[in-house]
Amino acid sequence: MIDPEPLLTISSFARLVGLSPSALRFYDDCDLLRPYDVDARSGYRYYSADQQRRAVMIRRLREIDLPLHDIRAVLDGDRDEAAALLQRHAGEYAGRARRTGDVVADLVAGLADDDTTASTVTVGGPELASAIRQVSPAAARIADVPALQGVLLEIDGAELAVVATDRYWLALRTLPAYDIAGPVRRLLVHADQLTRVAAWVARHDRVRLCGTDAGATIAAEGGDESLPLDLVDDEFPSYRTIFGGLPTWTSRVIVDRAALQDALDAASADRPVVLSVGADHLDVCADGEAGGVRLDAINSGAELAIAFSPTLLTAALAASVGPDVLLEMSAEDRPVVVRSADQGTFTTLVMPVRREENEVS
Repeated sequence: MIDPEPLLTISSFARLVGLSPSALRFYDDCDLLRPYDVDARSGYRYYSADQQRRAVMIRRLREIDLPLHDIRAVLDGDRDEAAALLQRHAGEYAGRARRTGDVVADLVAGLADDDTTASTVTVGGPELASAIRQVSPAAARIADVPALQGVLLEIDGAELAVVATDRYWLALRTLPAYDIAGPVRRLLVHADQLTRVAAWVARHDRVRLCGTDAGATIAAEGGDESLPLDLVDDEFPSYRTIFGGLPTWTSRVIVDRAALQDALDAASADRPVVLSVGADHLDVCADGEAGGVRLDAINSGAELAIAFSPTLLTAALAASVGPDVLLEMSAEDRPVVVRSADQGTFTTLVMPVRREENEVS
């Protein structure tokens, strides 16, 4: 009798198919790629080698920014319809590329102790630049609390955390470290300065961040060029406590990011916008107004309606990546988790606002 092939852990299967473990967990959540088996006690996911072809197909379809509901149609639907869908997507993609090229051409034409012992970490330059661009918009622009005008660079364990918040919106991105040394260090850098150095950081394959309580520098790996970073003399909020205190979600929604942004753009900017989650859709309308926009969505939980500042939610979506976004909602007065469907290392929290119809007259 031939022994069956052993099952693969989520980490082993992720390496085999070229996806991250967070992406595999996401595709499990949206019922696109279920594990072969899940340990009932530990919750660990296990995959079969037979699932490799489907996983690679999903990865390749996501590389061309195909939305989740279209990926499902390609994988599980009629072959001819799948081919027509892919051809149509390729045409739309080519059109966007031409328009992007035109815009770019126009723009180019217009153009010891823990206190003293240094902590160092080396990370990818393009990855750090991307994290800065995603996170820094969440920093406050008003000088009443200096800490909120900074971006926290936290060297801890085997990763670098990049965090910013203005009280109503918190953005977090974690980056894996190539090497890390010294004590845990929280470096609070002025957001404006960090945004200015992002372009320089992006030009280097790897950069080395070095900091003490007195100051910090960032340098290109293997080179002599380095830049000083000015630190904010204030205490940044404990973002880990904030995330640890989040309630369990009651509604988990996956929706096309661009379509949601368009719906928010169409809503009135001077009043709250309400997201109403249905069994298979997400309705977007200005608070107190009829009509609105209905979007196809994948909902893993209860039906729920929550109001947001359209400006704030649009900014959070703009910082995300990929064609789809995941929203985890719990209650009308609790933070909503907004995650990039394709990048589990980037997460934002957005505070809801009070609905006008619920105010006492």
